[in-house]
Amino acid sequence: MVVNMDNNKLKQLVEKVLKKDERLWNKNKTDLNETLLIDLVENIDEKVIELLLQEKKIREKFFVKIKDVYVFKTNDFRFFIEENKIDNSFTDYKNRIGLTDGKKFLKDTNDVVLDFPYKDCVLEGGQSTEEGTDTYFEYEEEKTKTVKGEKVKEESGYKEKQGKRKEIFFNQVLAHDEIDRLFDHKALTGWKRFTKDGEQEVKEIKRDEDGTIKENLIIKGNNLIALHSLKREFTGKVKLIYIVPPYNTGNDGFKYNDNFNHSTWLTFMKNRLEVARELLDITGTIAISIDNNEQSYLQVLLDEVFRTKNKKNLISVKRSSVSGAKVINNGVVNVSEYIVIYSRNTNNWKPNKVFRAKERDNRYNKYIVNKNNNYEEWEYVTILEAFADFKKIKKSQLRKSLGNEYELELENFIFENSENIIRFAALDDKAISKSVRDMKKISKNDSSKTYIIERDKFSNYYLFRGEAILFFQDRLIEINGKKEYGELITDIWDDVLPNDLHNEGGVSFKKGKKPEKLLQRLIELFSNENDIVLDYHLGSGTTCAVSHKINRHYIGIEQMNYGENDSIIRMKNTINNEQSGISKIVNWQGGGDFIYCELAKWNETAKEKILECESLEELEKLFDEMYEKYFLNYNLKIKEFKEKVIKEDNFKDLSLEEQKKMFVAMLDNNQMYVNKTEMADKKFGIDKKDQKLTEKFYNCEK
Repeated sequence: MVVNMDNNKLKQLVEKVLKKDERLWNKNKTDLNETLLIDLVENIDEKVIELLLQEKKIREKFFVKIKDVYVFKTNDFRFFIEENKIDNSFTDYKNRIGLTDGKKFLKDTNDVVLDFPYKDCVLEGGQSTEEGTDTYFEYEEEKTKTVKGEKVKEESGYKEKQGKRKEIFFNQVLAHDEIDRLFDHKALTGWKRFTKDGEQEVKEIKRDEDGTIKENLIIKGNNLIALHSLKREFTGKVKLIYIVPPYNTGNDGFKYNDNFNHSTWLTFMKNRLEVARELLDITGTIAISIDNNEQSYLQVLLDEVFRTKNKKNLISVKRSSVSGAKVINNGVVNVSEYIVIYSRNTNNWKPNKVFRAKERDNRYNKYIVNKNNNYEEWEYVTILEAFADFKKIKKSQLRKSLGNEYELELENFIFENSENIIRFAALDDKAISKSVRDMKKISKNDSSKTYIIERDKFSNYYLFRGEAILFFQDRLIEINGKKEYGELITDIWDDVLPNDLHNEGGVSFKKGKKPEKLLQRLIELFSNENDIVLDYHLGSGTTCAVSHKINRHYIGIEQMNYGENDSIIRMKNTINNEQSGISKIVNWQGGGDFIYCELAKWNETAKEKILECESLEELEKLFDEMYEKYFLNYNLKIKEFKEKVIKEDNFKDLSLEEQKKMFVAMLDNNQMYVNKTEMADKKFGIDKKDQKLTEKFYNCEK
């Protein structure tokens, strides 16, 4: 359908009329809520119908008069709105190449939903740009505008515009065949094994005695499709899933498609969480980093997918200091984000005990001079007195003599003599047994010696002058191979942000990279050595790098290519013994290996061919190959485009880049990758080695 001038004028008139209804527009009246408009007209909203009836041209177009009654042609109006999107998000050009069938908008068919992401829909979630925007083209008639007081004529033609990506949804009830194809196992190509000796050929895929793949894997491709391709081999076998999904802020630094609208974002998350849940071991955990923008809504979604009873923790993580631009605005300074924790099954969930170092309790300030003597003869002095005696320096001269080394040497002395360091603690009579109360009374009346209460299966109880003796060494915990004064971690993590985060792993990932210390804590909390850890929003690869260093198997999935900051680069650095992050803490020495592979591309290859064309003539030749070999939007008006549109002067006048973008828009996003069942088809060009390794991966080698 070609949108003529009369239709454009009618569109402008409808827009003018509808602006009288405040319900339908945003604050500045620039964006029409089309979903609400369609809902109102279908329910014969009196205000909207009355506004439309007032204008003669609208009345003649969308109403039929029967005797003295005007009957509103709901379907005609709906199709007009959808086809001519008043906010210009659905364009004349796209209409002409086939996203309508001439009678109704495609979202009204049984196959595809292009608008509101209902709860029972699947969001394909591909992306054409890192910013999450798409280029589209709209034909504009010749017009004259005033620039600096002079009238300037703008010629008619296709104008390039930018808009938020319009995501594609496949309705699960009405389009089982599309969903089955989308989620079918995909062929895997580009197999490489990376070791300290460099890149090597993949000859086998190692498995344990139960048949579970025990390789470290990084898979490049759409994460929803990749997750479904993992189901055959990893259902119920992943111990921990950690992800940093798009935060849906619209303006943060993530190189994801990070400006989904709210409902789209929730559908995007739900589709992936549902399959992720299937991959988790019955004792497993999912941990999701998120900020305040979607945190509360994410928890509601997780309550549905993982069940409310499996909600475990909401951890607050300090992500920055109170400085810079954050302190300009009034009110509370936001320096935190969150990690939402859910178990697979609360009855089987057994996280590990993890401790954090904390500042030493200064109440441990006494020293037993003669600890090796009989306890009754113990003598007590202050720590400073014992330290001065150890250093052979008068107590009053310690700071002056030791200078800048004073604090460090004192701390070392305390930890090296922890078995002699104590504090006295008052005892509450209501909280102790009668035997302890009796001994407390005796001890208080006899200040000359220390008393003991011996206890089976417990540490002995020492009392001096009516107070309990608590030993500093009992509060020491081994953290990262070192004895520390520590405590169990809480749901507030303010100690995981390093000063040199931007340098970790030898890659830069502004605002998107998580600290290795944070991942170490999560992985040690929710998994054990040789367990499988999955991250399907891999980004810079922190999850894989930390898993590698602390002896976990891992699977990372990432769609984007970040060049010199890619996860592959980071993992090669890790294997080659880079020493940032937690390397020194865990005594990382390098080594190990991982396998890299890709979802086998198909329409993605067509896209690459389009971008390689150097002229319109080459594009015309490629178009024949596109509709014969590749998968295009199924009701693309091929004949009209080939015989009419591509020959129009308006089309020829477009730049080559604009023409390429139009060709890319014709590709079916559901056919970007090759199904395993079809990989032997010669037209896909998948070599025998990749076919064999794909069969090995799915454990169905012939």
